[in-house]
Amino acid sequence: MAKAVGLLELAGIAPGYVVANEVGKQTSVDFWVADTLCPGRFLLVIFGDTASVQMAMEMAVNLAKDEILSEGILANIDAEVFRALQSPGKVAAHQALGIVETLAIAPAILAADGALKTAQVELVELRITGGMGGKALVCFAGEVDAVQVALAHIRNLVDPVALASSVLLASPHPELVAFWEQV
Repeated sequence: MAKAVGLLELAGIAPGYVVANEVGKQTSVDFWVADTLCPGRFLLVIFGDTASVQMAMEMAVNLAKDEILSEGILANIDAEVFRALQSPGKVAAHQALGIVETLAIAPAILAADGALKTAQVELVELRITGGMGGKALVCFAGEVDAVQVALAHIRNLVDPVALASSVLLASPHPELVAFWEQV
């Protein structure tokens, strides 16, 4: 069975716990995240076989109603997305950087997965919390051409309403790169 990930970002914390509780009780998915975010939001990330995730997401969407800020299902998500959520990567000297800022979490995760599946880039960071006011950030590195291809794909993949910014740093300053522990 294919593995999938379901993402649901809600405006309310209490409704988020209600949704997570019901999904946990009534479906056969596992939780990766079921927790609060800044500024007063709730994130539910579930995983399992594709059919179970689809069923759980349908239930969650019906329960959440007007609280939904972003949602999505990704089948066969790249494992690097989960690694980047847990710890930032490194940028090799002379690599270009692609930086994508989204207005919600699900589009950022979609962008990160899309970049990895489209071009020869390495995911450096996927930041979804930490004083970002509900925004999310995706940073990836590679050759200039590869980063350009990934950025173009993301601009087509992510709903323009959810995409705050996408930029290419063809030759980032070494002190800026040091924030990602340059190798």
